[in-house]
Amino acid sequence: MAAVLESASTGVMNSVIEKLGALMGEQYEKHRAVRRDVAFLKDELSSMYAVLNKLANMEELDPQTVEWRNQVMGMAFDIEDSIDDFVHQVGEDATSTGDFGFLAKIRQYVNELRLRHHFTKQIQELKSRVIEVSERRKRYKLDEAAASSSSFVTVDPRMAALYTEAGSLVGIEGPVDDIVKLVDKKEGDASTSPQGLRVVAIVGFGGLGKTTVANKVYRKIRGQYDCEMFVSVSQRPDLLKLLGRIIHKAGIMTQLNHVVEVEDLIEGIRGYLKNLSYFFVIDDIWDTSVWDILRCALPDNHKGSRVITTTRIETVAKACCSYRPEFIYKMKPLDDENSAKLFFSRVGYVCAQPLKEISDEILRKCGGLPLAIISIGSLLASQPTRSREQWKFVCSSLRSNLRENPTLEGMRQVLKLSYNNLPLHLKTCLLYIGMYPEDHCIEKVDLVRLWVAEGFVANLCDEDAEKVAGTYFNELVNRSMIQPTYTGYNGEVSGCKVHDMILDLIRLKSEEENFLSVVDNASHMALSSQSKVRRLSLHLGFREDQDTAVATSLSMSHMRSFALFGNTCFVPPVSKFKYIRVLNLKDWRTDEHDSIDLTPICKLFQLRYLNVGRKARLPAQISNLQCLETLELNKLDGDVPSDIVHLPYLLHFVVPYGKRLPDGICVMRSLRTLRCFDVGLNSVDNFKGIAELLNVRDLVISCSGTAPQQGNMDTLWCSIAKLISCKLRALTFPSFPANLPPPIVGLDRLAISQAEHHLEVLEVSSTLFPQVPSWIGQHCSRLSVLSLTVNMLRQDDVDLLVQLPNLLDLKLNIRKCPKERILIDNSRVAFPALKLFTFSCFAPCLFFGAGALPNLHTLTLDHHGRGLENVKVLEGIQHLLNLKEVHVVFTNGYCGGKAMPGITEADAEATYRDAISMHPGKSGIKILVNLFCLVMQPSAFYYDSDNGAFVESQ
Repeated sequence: MAAVLESASTGVMNSVIEKLGALMGEQYEKHRAVRRDVAFLKDELSSMYAVLNKLANMEELDPQTVEWRNQVMGMAFDIEDSIDDFVHQVGEDATSTGDFGFLAKIRQYVNELRLRHHFTKQIQELKSRVIEVSERRKRYKLDEAAASSSSFVTVDPRMAALYTEAGSLVGIEGPVDDIVKLVDKKEGDASTSPQGLRVVAIVGFGGLGKTTVANKVYRKIRGQYDCEMFVSVSQRPDLLKLLGRIIHKAGIMTQLNHVVEVEDLIEGIRGYLKNLSYFFVIDDIWDTSVWDILRCALPDNHKGSRVITTTRIETVAKACCSYRPEFIYKMKPLDDENSAKLFFSRVGYVCAQPLKEISDEILRKCGGLPLAIISIGSLLASQPTRSREQWKFVCSSLRSNLRENPTLEGMRQVLKLSYNNLPLHLKTCLLYIGMYPEDHCIEKVDLVRLWVAEGFVANLCDEDAEKVAGTYFNELVNRSMIQPTYTGYNGEVSGCKVHDMILDLIRLKSEEENFLSVVDNASHMALSSQSKVRRLSLHLGFREDQDTAVATSLSMSHMRSFALFGNTCFVPPVSKFKYIRVLNLKDWRTDEHDSIDLTPICKLFQLRYLNVGRKARLPAQISNLQCLETLELNKLDGDVPSDIVHLPYLLHFVVPYGKRLPDGICVMRSLRTLRCFDVGLNSVDNFKGIAELLNVRDLVISCSGTAPQQGNMDTLWCSIAKLISCKLRALTFPSFPANLPPPIVGLDRLAISQAEHHLEVLEVSSTLFPQVPSWIGQHCSRLSVLSLTVNMLRQDDVDLLVQLPNLLDLKLNIRKCPKERILIDNSRVAFPALKLFTFSCFAPCLFFGAGALPNLHTLTLDHHGRGLENVKVLEGIQHLLNLKEVHVVFTNGYCGGKAMPGITEADAEATYRDAISMHPGKSGIKILVNLFCLVMQPSAFYYDSDNGAFVESQ
C-alpha cells in the first residue's frame, strides 16, 4: 500500500490532494455533479499546500498566520474524512453480494443517488469553507523560506561513546568523587553517624548533568546495600504510580498491587525496608510536597541507608536534606576546557582558526550546559559543509546567554534551534514521540512501525518504508534529539528515551501546531472536548471515578491516532473511532481479568496499526480492515478471525502462544513477521503454506497442545529450509513442553540450499539438534546472534562456529557433558567478532588458547546446578584480553529429586576471583554471581546418537 506523506506542518494536505485527483478519474465518471467542485478544491488546496510548505521552514510565525495554518490543516482533515467515507461506501455498494434481480438493481440505484446527494452537499459546504479561508489568506504576507533536504544516514558510531564517555564522563569525575564523599562522610555526632539515614541532594539547572552524575555515583557504590534502586519522578508525578513503581522495583509482595491509597502503599514500603539497608536515587523532584510524601516511606532504621535526590530547585534540595546545607551538592556548568572537549567530541574535528573564534562564542553562549553543548554540536556535525557562514548563523541564532540567564526559556531556545534545523519529516517524527510518557523506554521497532502507519515516511525510490523510517530514527539519535537506551553489540540502537527538556519542547510545539494532545492529569480532561483532537495520548492511573470522567469527556469521532498508557480500568470506546489509523494499547495495563471487546474494530476501515497489551476479543471476521499493516496481540480471548488471511497489506502479525491460525495462510504473502506458528494446533495445509510466505523476515515457531504428526513436522522443516534460503532474517524456537519430545527429523538432516543465507538471528531453546548443524557454519556467515540447545558438543562443532565472521552473541546450552576438553584458540581466528558468550552445561569444560575471542566483553557460565568444582571452565581465561565481565549462574535446588550442595555468592565470587588471578586485567573485571532456587524436573529430552532417538534425561 503506497503511503501518502503527512507532516506536522502541512497535515494531510498531500493526501487530500491525491484523493481529490482520484475522484476526477474514470472510476468516478458517473459522479459528474461534483467533479467541478472537486476540481476547484484540488486547485485551491494545492496553492494552500505550497504556502504551508513555505511556512514550515520559518522559525517564528505571527499569531494570525498560525491560526490560518491550523484552520487550513483542520479543513484538510475534514475533507479527507468526507472522501474516505464516500469512497468506502461506494466500494461496499459495488462489492455487495446477493440477489442481482430487478429489485436489487433498483435498491443499488437508490443507494447511489443517496450517496451522491449527501457527498455533493458535503463538498459544497467544504467549498464554502475553502473560499472563506482563501480570502483570509490574501490578507497575510508570508516570508519565503528555503526548503530543507534530507538523506539516508547510519547511526554515528561515536554516539555510544558520547553518552557513556563524553556525555557521562567529561568533567564529572570531580562531582562524582565529591558526592561519594558526602555519602560516606563520617561525623562525630551520634545523630549523624554513618548508621543513620542520610540524604544527599544534587541541585542545579536542567541540562547540567545532575542525572548523569547521580547515575554514575549509583553505579559506583551500588552492591553494598540490601535494597537498591534508581527512581525517576517527574514534573507532575502521580504518587500512586510512583509508589507503585517503587514497590515493583523492590519486589514487594503482590498484595500491594491492588492498593489504591497512598497511605497503605507507604506503610507497605516502610514495612519492607524496616530491617534492610537501602540505597535509593530519587531523580528530578520538583516540589517539596512530593518529597514529604516519599520521605514518609523511607524509615531511618540505623542500617546505614543512603538516599541521593536530584532537583532543579534549591528549596526542594534543602527540604530533602532536612535543611543541612553540608549535604547539598550544587552542580556547576562545565569549565571552558571540558566544554570544549565535549563540544569537539560531538563535532568530530578540531576547528581551524576561522572557526575557532565562532566556536568559542558558541560555547560561551551554551554556558557550560552539557545538553546545550551536545545539541548545538550535533547540529553543526550534521551540516553538509563546515563553512564559517553556517557556524556564524548558528552562533547568531543563540539569542540568550545561558550562563548569565540560566532559565528554562533560555534552554528551550537552544533546543528550539536544533528543532528548527531538522528537516520537515524529522520534525514530524520527533513530535510524534510526544505521545509517550516521561522517561518511557521507547522501542525502535515499535516507533518505526507507528511512523509508517501514520504516513510520516516518504516513499523514496521504492525503498522499504520501514528501512527509511529506521534512518529517520538513526538521524534523530545522531542529532542528539533522542538518547539511546540500548545499543546492541553490533552498534545498532534499538531503544531510546527523550530528555525531559526536549520532551517539554516537543509538547510545546505539538500544541502550537495542533499536532497531538497529551492528557496526563485528570484536570486536563476538558482539553480534548474543546477542539477536534486528531491524535490523543492518555497517561492514566487515576482513580476509578476519574477514569470514568475520561469516557464521558473525550471526543473520539475525528481521531486518527489514540494511545493509552498506565494501569487503569478505563476502556477506550472503540466503536467511536470512526477514522482511526493507529490504536496503540500496548502499554495499557489493568488489574481487571476481563478482556477488552474489540469486535467493533471490523468497522474501522482506515485502521493500519493495532497493538494490544492485555487480553482482547476480536470479531469473527476482520477482512474489512483492508488497510491493516500491524496486528500485535499479547493475549487473545477466542479464536483468530477466520478471514484474516485476506488482509492484503498485513505485514506484522503477532498472536499469543496456543492459538491456531486459520487455514489458507499461504496467501498472506505480504507478511514479514509471523509470531507464533504453533505446530501442535495448525492444519496440514498451513504446514505447507509456510513455504509460500517468501517475504517473512521474522518467524517464531511454538508448540502447545498435542504432539504434531511426524509428517507435518517434516513438511515444516522443508518449508523453513525454503525460507532460510530466501529472505528470513530471524528464526526462533521457544522451549517445547516438557512432555513433548522434539521430532527425530530436524533441520540438521535437511539438504539446505548451498546459496548464502540471510539469516542473522537463530534462537533454539529446545533440543532440535543432536549437535551443531553443519549448514550453520557453512552458509550462515551473516549470523550475529546464535542460541542453540544441543545434546552434545564436540571439537568439530566448535570448529564450525569459530569462523562465523559476524557472530556477536553466542549462547550454547549442552545437555550432556563433553567427553573431552573443548579448545578455542587462534588457529582459525576463533570468533573474531564475538562480544557476548554464554556457555551452559552440567560440567562445562572449555580451554581458551592464546588469541582466542579477541573482542569478548562478557562471559556467562551456567553450571546447571553443579558446584564450584567446575571452575576449570576458566582455563586459559588470561588469553581473553578484552574481557570485562564474568557472569556466573548456579541453580541451587533439586535436580532429579537429589539435593544440590548450597553455594553462597561470596564463596562463588571468591573462587572465580582466584580463577582469574592470572588475567592481566584482573582488577578491572567484574564478577557477578546469581543463585537461583529452582525445582528442576527430570523431563528434558536429548538426542541419543547411539540409538538414533530422543530419550529422557537422567
